Amino acid sequence: MSSSDLLEKAARQGGVPVRGAVSFQPALDVLLPELMASKTLTRDGRERVLAYIVDTLIARFKIEDWIVRHPEVGQAPVERPLFILGMPRAGTTLLLNLLRFDPQRRVYWHWEGNREVPPVEQAELYSDPRIAQRVEEVNAGLASGALDARHHLEMGDEPTECLWTLAQDFKAYPWLVQTQVPAYFEWLYHKADMVGAYRHHKHALQVMQSRAPGRWTLKFPSHGAFLEALLQVYPDARIMVTHRDPVKPVGSTCSVCEHILMNNNARVDRAYLGYESSTLIAHAASRVMATRDAHPDVPFFDMHYKTFVANPIGEIVRLYDFLGEPLPHDVLHRMEVALAGYRSQRTVHGEHAYKLEDYGLSRKGVEALFKDYVARFGIAPEAD
Repeated sequence: MSSSDLLEKAARQGGVPVRGAVSFQPALDVLLPELMASKTLTRDGRERVLAYIVDTLIARFKIEDWIVRHPEVGQAPVERPLFILGMPRAGTTLLLNLLRFDPQRRVYWHWEGNREVPPVEQAELYSDPRIAQRVEEVNAGLASGALDARHHLEMGDEPTECLWTLAQDFKAYPWLVQTQVPAYFEWLYHKADMVGAYRHHKHALQVMQSRAPGRWTLKFPSHGAFLEALLQVYPDARIMVTHRDPVKPVGSTCSVCEHILMNNNARVDRAYLGYESSTLIAHAASRVMATRDAHPDVPFFDMHYKTFVANPIGEIVRLYDFLGEPLPHDVLHRMEVALAGYRSQRTVHGEHAYKLEDYGLSRKGVEALFKDYVARFGIAPEAD
């Protein structure tokens, strides 16, 4: 299966390729041969991956086509977006689920992922039929075991991460967990031109905000690895960085990735997964530090996991002070009610268990990898 075959299939199924919009092609040319050569993908897994590629292409083409047919959309500014990045597994899913209750701000909804077009109308933001469709898909994934409620999980009617739109340029984390693709991984983090990916990301935001506006609150830990490119496209961005003892995020990421990989593969190289997960998180942390040093004018807000867990609402109030935006009392009350509900759900689902040693890693090795990061931000170690 070649990229041209997939492009033709996407066009036949409703995608409308826009001439000249090919920033995704170099990434697809690196990724696809490695996917097709995989020795671990099952037959059904390969079919699912190829179908996902086609769906992703269709979603991208629809965004591009919408902007061509509505040029004013592509001219609209995306003003002062807030990007949440940093350590994964640092409370950001809960944070975003609380921030969504502020009608002043706009989140990227899970049900919009790869279904951004047509853009939802403001009046249908909570009744659009795409919501029920994604809710049903997530529930089916939980029932089958493809999804695990103990892991990072977005319900169908909750906010999502920017992985969807960056994946539409074939330069994002989702393509690392279809099957193990070492050559693509090295290319993505060392050679890929991410400016094109963020330009497409902005096009998607412009389309979605055109009929349901608001100042964007966006989340994706991997943004940290590409922060220079992000700031080229969003020079007025506000950056929130989450901090946590890296030992837990690295181990958890390995476990979550293994679970996703096993949906499509007969086996997983756990040692390589340990290398990949620790490397990508360390690379992101290093790039965040370097970008902060290079751009002292960019506003950064730091949030430590321990502080957030101890006082989520207090940290949200502090965030709004940083943004210079009001936090109405009724919105704060809705956040407090939702927080109580999320805490009870965590008790029901139970703890996510994993061991670094299962992935060829150790606490000592991870601590050495993140030594500079931990020292700079004064992060205390967590108990195992």
